[in-house]
Amino acid sequence: MSTRKRVAADTEKLPPLNALRYFEAVARLGSFAAAANELHVTHWAVGKQIRLLEDWFGVPLFERRARGVMPTDEGTTLLSDVNSAFARLGSSVGRLRRESITRRIKGLVRVNALASFALCWLIPRLADFQVLYPDIDVRLSTTSRRLRYVADALDIGVRSGPEDAPGLKSSILMPDLRLPACSPKALVSRPLGTVADLRSHTWLHSTSTRTAWSEWTREAGEPAMQGARHLHFDHVFLQLAAAKEGLGVTLASLPLIEREIAAGQLVCPLPGPVWRGPDYTMVVNVNRADDEAVKAFRKWIVTAAKASCRPSVKSI
Repeated sequence: MSTRKRVAADTEKLPPLNALRYFEAVARLGSFAAAANELHVTHWAVGKQIRLLEDWFGVPLFERRARGVMPTDEGTTLLSDVNSAFARLGSSVGRLRRESITRRIKGLVRVNALASFALCWLIPRLADFQVLYPDIDVRLSTTSRRLRYVADALDIGVRSGPEDAPGLKSSILMPDLRLPACSPKALVSRPLGTVADLRSHTWLHSTSTRTAWSEWTREAGEPAMQGARHLHFDHVFLQLAAAKEGLGVTLASLPLIEREIAAGQLVCPLPGPVWRGPDYTMVVNVNRADDEAVKAFRKWIVTAAKASCRPSVKSI
């Protein structure tokens, strides 16, 4: 049997679908009159649809009482199935409608982010945005300059810490939580089970996070502690790359290493303390805040940030 014929045959097995809508309203409201008022039809029209449905099933679906009606046992069973079917249909319709709306939005969004955030967090997620908004072009640039100096060239920026200035408005995107992280192979000859064990490891640093280790060791109650060696890099993404290669231990921003943690390329041997650096902040050009494409990107990145879960920091 062809798909079209099979669907037609299945449809013939269904009761009158409009009558089911009336049935659900009566069962929910407990009254023909209340259902008629909600559906903007007459009391007589509701009664006709319920009689049609009862004739189709061959059983009474409601008990008529002095004040309203109540579903019979058969009606209660039917109501449960109808509610489930309507819920699934509503979910499907809502999803399709949202997709239809998002696909109609067109435009350009100019995003300026820190290079490490762009490489490690934003770019791996941009494909999801493109699926939702295929007609919105994202122009991504990276710089560590204050956004006030490049405000005319951006719609949305991502920075470490707030950057309020005339024409710009910032809000917290997500916290920057940090823990020591390293490649599993770095632990083969030098285990890392306690804070004190860090003394035997090489510590990795970057220009923009030069004070991070001292902040963390103070939090750990060991403000004077130092590593066996120290390696310094210009950028955070180079620091993280070095950690993946087993060159040492980095104090990593957990949102930036989610993929590496999930893939087993990096581990966080110590469960704490978790040090909170300056929050990742979204900075919006107020002159472009009402643009539909910009609003769509803002909504998407906020949702993605909320879904960005903290990687597992289970001890090895």
